[in-house]
Amino acid sequence: MHLRTRTARWAAVLAAAALAVTACGGGGSGGQVGGGGGGGSLGAVGLDGASFTVGSKEFTEQIILGEIAVQALEAAGADVAPLATITGSTNVRTALTSGQLDMYWEYTGTGWSTHQKKEVADAPRDEKELYEAVKQADAANGIAWLDPAPLNNAYALAISKAKSDELGITTMSQMAELINSNPAQGKICAAAEFITRDDGLPGVARTYGFTLAPDGVAELELSLIPPETAKAQTCTFGEVTVTDGAVSANDLVVLEDDKSTFVDYNLAMTVRQEVLDANPKLADVFNPIATKLTSDVMRGLNERVDVQGELPDEVAEQWLTENGFTG
Repeated sequence: MHLRTRTARWAAVLAAAALAVTACGGGGSGGQVGGGGGGGSLGAVGLDGASFTVGSKEFTEQIILGEIAVQALEAAGADVAPLATITGSTNVRTALTSGQLDMYWEYTGTGWSTHQKKEVADAPRDEKELYEAVKQADAANGIAWLDPAPLNNAYALAISKAKSDELGITTMSQMAELINSNPAQGKICAAAEFITRDDGLPGVARTYGFTLAPDGVAELELSLIPPETAKAQTCTFGEVTVTDGAVSANDLVVLEDDKSTFVDYNLAMTVRQEVLDANPKLADVFNPIATKLTSDVMRGLNERVDVQGELPDEVAEQWLTENGFTG
């Protein structure tokens, strides 16, 4: 397989993120990182002879996590196809269940509402109970969930610090009051998926009792939302996540979810059961990695890419090395 430079790999992701399924980079056969048998704990796992295809969603966090997975598997000796970035949770899940992918990192809240199609209001509010419920339900679909990470990438809504001070808004209940009393000031910037998902804006509106005007939502790409929210011109509020590195960089205040509308989104590697049955050592690769992935860690990794301009694969490589997985 022809290998490309790291810069070209990241450029390919950016150019192809809008496509249904795209390839990002040159991983593969012996790999650029680790390659099995090198330093670090993963070199001892022994996946020599195994081959895998790893997927990710199209946003920064998932691409970093996808690179961590690809490089970890390479370090354990496996042959790994280039990371496949797929736009949208439903599409990446379909690629997994159809056999196009062997694995990808997923969130428990997405598993509950999007893949299991269960009501957000019925989701367990204990993160361990939610994980177990999603894991057990997915067993019937031939999908295994490996150990969950502390990382909780829950949805959130944010406002600029200046606007928060001006309006006295720090909670989502106060946001709802503004939307109902002054729709022109209560506009929300959000990405397409959040606008339509039941665990996104529709669920928020239902829980907090507000109705947005037809022009009350501005649909933007995820990466554009924090700076636009900071300007407070296109919108007063913006969709973010707990691990979004651009929140602090844009001086945003995350609104308190005082009615607990958002469910937990703990991260776990999801793998086709037949792939895990044939390669049980996958748990030895990803379970130790999962324990190190906290919300604070992920926020820092995201910020390095989105704010400081580093490349996802290089951020992933450095993190794996610093934590003793590769060397």
